Amino acid sequence: MPELFKLIKKEFSEKYQEWWWTYSINFNLIFNEQKITKITITDYTWTKKGRQAITKDLILNIFREILNDKEAEPEPKKNPAWKRDHFVPKRIPFNGKKYKLVFWFKDNTNNHLWVKNCHRQD
Repeated sequence: MPELFKLIKKEFSEKYQEWWWTYSINFNLIFNEQKITKITITDYTWTKKGRQAITKDLILNIFREILNDKEAEPEPKKNPAWKRDHFVPKRIPFNGKKYKLVFWFKDNTNNHLWVKNCHRQD
């Protein structure tokens, strides 16, 4: 049975002082009618106290089980200078808990999602 997500790159950004993990997606993951082929997760989530239970696997599984074949509108830009649209689905139910994700399409692509943050919401 093939892996659903395969780690293809792990790197540390000196500029942003954070780790980035990029996964290829080995199944049809569709978001906003676009086939997603890669997801990058940053370690920003774990810089916040109390988020040790949030894992890369949890984030990947939320996309696979909950956000697959869904559509979402980007959040209104809080800063007009921001170049990208941010998606911030809230209160995503997963395994009896609710989560909030913050992500966007990487570098104006339509097939690579960049996940900046994830945390529980009660």
